[in-house]
Amino acid sequence: MIEGVIFDIGGVLAKDVWEHLLPCHTKNGGIRDKFGLNKEEVHKVGKLLWGAFAHIPEGPKATWRELERRYWDLFINFFWPNSPPPSATIDTFIDMTSDYIVPVDAGMPDLLKYLRARGINLGICSNNNEFWFRRQFSDLGLYQFFSPSRIALSCRVGASKSSKNFEMFHAVIDAMNVHPSKCVFVDDRQENIDRAEAFGLKGVRYESLPQLREGLDAALNG
Repeated sequence: MIEGVIFDIGGVLAKDVWEHLLPCHTKNGGIRDKFGLNKEEVHKVGKLLWGAFAHIPEGPKATWRELERRYWDLFINFFWPNSPPPSATIDTFIDMTSDYIVPVDAGMPDLLKYLRARGINLGICSNNNEFWFRRQFSDLGLYQFFSPSRIALSCRVGASKSSKNFEMFHAVIDAMNVHPSKCVFVDDRQENIDRAEAFGLKGVRYESLPQLREGLDAALNG
């Protein structure tokens, strides 16, 4: 019997911020188009900054807001080390971020309510940094559905979902206090679903909200 459903954030509960804000080389728009930056350079810097901040938690030496400002300071210094355009400021990029904190599907809250009504425990397992997670969690009202005690983030665990030792999945299962075989993991990336299933979770890949609802119903009623 399924007792818990664990969700990824980027690509499931919310659109992936860096893929759209910077964006990655498979997408258009964002900062790259606004400032006429090179596509491959933006993608490379985005990956470097992701690696630098994805495993750094908020702490006594740096709040999530300070980490966010450090992120954009590094971004600006890479592309404009001497004289950035007047509009290429830390505050500009933080303000732009808000435009990309949006749900993948506006109907997701109804599905979360449905799961809660069935007595299902909800958790989060996400490769995420402190500052974009904080914005997503607050701006999208995720606190209504997810207890902070049932959230595992790569920036706090110190490893990603791809880690060979399954640190992220251990962390979220410990937080959920449910056996892996009684949990479903939802992610938009097949490689993450494969890792979750190798750990012992049941996996459902997110492609659309109707497809997810069908997959979860099958798991819950199976």
